[in-house]
Amino acid sequence: MTIFMHKGDGTMEIQVSNIEGKAVRKIELPESIFGVELNDHVLHMAVKAYQANRRQGTHAVKTISFVSGGGKKPFKQKGTGSARQGSSRSAIHPGGGVLHGPHPRDYRQYTTREIRQLALKIALSDKLRHGKLIVVDDFALSSYSTKYVIRVLKAFSAPKAMLSDERKDDFLFRSSRNLHNVACVRPDELNAENVLRYESLIMSETALNALQQRFEEKERASV
Repeated sequence: MTIFMHKGDGTMEIQVSNIEGKAVRKIELPESIFGVELNDHVLHMAVKAYQANRRQGTHAVKTISFVSGGGKKPFKQKGTGSARQGSSRSAIHPGGGVLHGPHPRDYRQYTTREIRQLALKIALSDKLRHGKLIVVDDFALSSYSTKYVIRVLKAFSAPKAMLSDERKDDFLFRSSRNLHNVACVRPDELNAENVLRYESLIMSETALNALQQRFEEKERASV
């Protein structure tokens, strides 16, 4: 479990561990990023938008206008005792069209940059508050090894985790991609939806620094 402490000067201390799960030192985190109060409405709005924007919206069914055939009247208008029918491709007939079915549409939802940024801060703060934000000094992965990732997850008792590291190679990504309930992203790809999707968030110090720099750059750009 992550150990953190409020210092009272706008910062908080968090424990940094090695990949074996042993504490090595403490670092400071800004409360403006990792000490934000929970806001269900902002989280719901952001997560719903992320999930909706992944939908392709290419689903479609054929109405009677698009079903081939059916030009001939099935039977005469009167004298059969049955309800009158004008086409065998009507929705009430097998092989006919579909009524009120789905059609191609755009599901995208727009959220402002401020909302997305605030939602990520809330998600990160919630992970830290519940001891599910884990900071490691270095993943130190120099080759492809799924066993290495499994060992790290067991050291922190985190079977369902999101890994994040600032690295140029793909060793960590490819070593974790075939593990169930485990994913790996760069710090610039973190958002509220993928942070909340996994029980734990395990970050390297370099990824944590890159994430803080990302927030600082966005705040300077908005001024």
